[in-house]
Amino acid sequence: MKKSYFEIKGAKVFAASNDVWRLSKPLQSRFRKIFLPRYTEQQFLDVSEKVLPKLSSSLARYIEANVWKNGGDIRDVISIGKLVRKSDGPLEIELIIKTMMKYRMDVCLETS
Repeated sequence: MKKSYFEIKGAKVFAASNDVWRLSKPLQSRFRKIFLPRYTEQQFLDVSEKVLPKLSSSLARYIEANVWKNGGDIRDVISIGKLVRKSDGPLEIELIIKTMMKYRMDVCLETS
């Protein structure tokens, strides 16, 4: 049986991992490791605002502030933003955050 393969010249592959040390050694050896620092609070707010373009500035800031004070994971901002309606306010957002905390162990948010 004839093996078929193809070659791509000049291709570059990028990957991201939250825990690079859990990857196998052979896979790790194929990538250059670059460790990025955590966002500053201002950078986090700027990025959060960009991923919540459909929400009012005040709702976006409310979500951003709650997520930042509890770990600052941009994925939490995105998840919450997907569930919030334009007509929602802080009470509805707080309910969303509490529900996410209750049913998802990887979301560690608390509201004040």
